[in-house]
Amino acid sequence: MTVLDTLRDMRTAAAANGIIVAFHVYVALALEGLWFLIPVIIVGALIAGAAFTKGRLGAGLLALPTAGYLLLIPELINALSSENTPGIMEYALIPFWFATIVVNLLVIYTEWTGASHPPSEA
Repeated sequence: MTVLDTLRDMRTAAAANGIIVAFHVYVALALEGLWFLIPVIIVGALIAGAAFTKGRLGAGLLALPTAGYLLLIPELINALSSENTPGIMEYALIPFWFATIVVNLLVIYTEWTGASHPPSEA
């Protein structure tokens, strides 16, 4: 399996998104409050559904949290601005978040086009 095949694999996207969801569970329990778990659980369920269904349905399920991530890009860039004096969490998490977005987009394209499933031999 090449590096690109690994990046286009639904399991890689599920693992990367799972790390983001686990971090947000921690944020909900330690900082934000239990109400913050509602969107985290919804995103986690979408990612789990995408990992189990694959294909076009899985691509569609994975596209929903990815669209949400894309809406957060201006806020993430603002967190890295010189005005806010970013800390270690911003320098570690924001590049990981961007990498997850790229992996998600690769997986969505691969699953939607069916390139992840070799043609069956009849």
